[in-house]
Amino acid sequence: MARVQAVEDFLELADRLIVVGELKWSNVDADYRLLAVNSCLRRQIESMKAATLLARQDLGHLAVSFVRASLEDVLYLGFFGSLPLEESQELFLLLSNWDTVRSLLAQRAYVGDDVMRNLWYPAGFLDAVEIKRDEVRSALMDLQKKYRWPGGVIPSADWIAERAGKGELYRYLHAATSRALHFSAGEIMRRGWGHPAGKMVTDKAEFRDHLASFALDQLWRLHVESWEVTSPFWEGAAVSGDDTLSFADTEPVLNRLLALGKVPLVHAHEWNLTPNGPLR
Repeated sequence: MARVQAVEDFLELADRLIVVGELKWSNVDADYRLLAVNSCLRRQIESMKAATLLARQDLGHLAVSFVRASLEDVLYLGFFGSLPLEESQELFLLLSNWDTVRSLLAQRAYVGDDVMRNLWYPAGFLDAVEIKRDEVRSALMDLQKKYRWPGGVIPSADWIAERAGKGELYRYLHAATSRALHFSAGEIMRRGWGHPAGKMVTDKAEFRDHLASFALDQLWRLHVESWEVTSPFWEGAAVSGDDTLSFADTEPVLNRLLALGKVPLVHAHEWNLTPNGPLR
């Protein structure tokens, strides 16, 4: 529980260092990145709080799924922060529209127009959204030619990571955190522990503790990394802090976290390795 307590102490500090407030509509209208910074920092703080609560209930292994969102915050905020404002506005709005129209039209396809009408969506409105989807796709394809991202209509996470200078971080965390969210044969095999001559369990306490420690370790590190990529936008994003805090206040908290060490993604026991060599 030492790591849980250390992250809880960090959260108390973060609540003073990072105060996420209410945005001015006009500021967001001028720079959509401000909304992203405000939203992502708030979500990261809430994710850390949720992770500590889960860990206190012996369910901290589920918090690995939170790492994916925090990782993508670092990647995408770093990428958009590197773009000139005009280019950022254009791409951000198109990606937002693409997500929005696809979600609405997927709902229409699933429930049908009769249900959509009961949800206050006239057929004519939905037909217009169909046209809008095609327009957004065309505009994104034009930007694909401009930026030369590979693949489909929208840029992939690995392309975003490379543009943000976070390629190594992406390769380390992205696939692993994906397995926490999606069906994965490899992740399922990781959860089976036992002996070939006996039984197998999928709730080995030591491995669940390892996953919880990994999540808690990554969440605070990614949050600090997000400070670096978002700090130029804090004023406009309604992010402030306690000016009375000094290095003497922050150093002990960070030192306790650092003293606990980094938690590896893959535990040696998964490969039947021990400090004394292979398990016999």
